[in-house]
Amino acid sequence: MFNVKLFAILAEQIGQTEVQLSLTAPITAAAVKAALQEQFPQTAAVLADCLVAINQTFVSEERFAPDEVTEIALIPPVSGG
Repeated sequence: MFNVKLFAILAEQIGQTEVQLSLTAPITAAAVKAALQEQFPQTAAVLADCLVAINQTFVSEERFAPDEVTEIALIPPVSGG
């Protein structure tokens, strides 16, 4: 199980700032999004625009072995000024 940090509207939709997801190798951004959407279907629209950070680096197509992953975070689009 991996702890996944959630922010902004994504955390609001789920009602938590961190969730546990079961992920199998290789771990990818798409796999993280799919696992979260399976567990929390209401996140589908927001997940489409989220960035995934693994080990504090934004990722897209990179693949990680489970023992390489120390942190996963999902970052939804935000605005500010």
